[in-house]
Amino acid sequence: MNPTLESLQRWTERLCRLLASVGFVALVVMSFLTMFDAVMRWLIWPSIPGFGDWGRLAFPIIICAVFPAVLLYRRNVSIGFLGAGLGPQWNRGLELFAALMTLVFFFFLAWQFTELAVDLQANDRVTPTQKIPVASWWWIATGLVILCLPVQTWMIYKAVLAVHTRKDMEQTDGGH
Repeated sequence: MNPTLESLQRWTERLCRLLASVGFVALVVMSFLTMFDAVMRWLIWPSIPGFGDWGRLAFPIIICAVFPAVLLYRRNVSIGFLGAGLGPQWNRGLELFAALMTLVFFFFLAWQFTELAVDLQANDRVTPTQKIPVASWWWIATGLVILCLPVQTWMIYKAVLAVHTRKDMEQTDGGH
């Protein structure tokens, strides 16, 4: 692969890994806080004030933070038996088709997230308990979903390269 493209691959991997790591750490923190909140209520102590509000703000970001890495490392759902049965070239063609359909899906997902964020901002939506403005948090989640578009475009490039060179995607970039 071209040195510039290898550099782009490494930069994309670092960014996706960082976002997924931040999302994972945030998920672990939220899990511990949820457990702490549940134990407090079980002991008949008050729950963490506004914890539900913060969960409503954090979980979309936590989930969306993992999407770019899932796409880059091709950990999304796939059905490989058809391609395996039809042979390697058909399999590469089906991988390309799946990559294109995944891009279409994330395009529509980004569109819907953008519409939701615009609506939340235009209507000054806030959380029910703490009255925290919601829009800025959804814009972060929307940005993460929008980031999936260039990542998936990169995966389409790699799938086209695999079809053209008659090598699987893992062989075209050293197993990344």
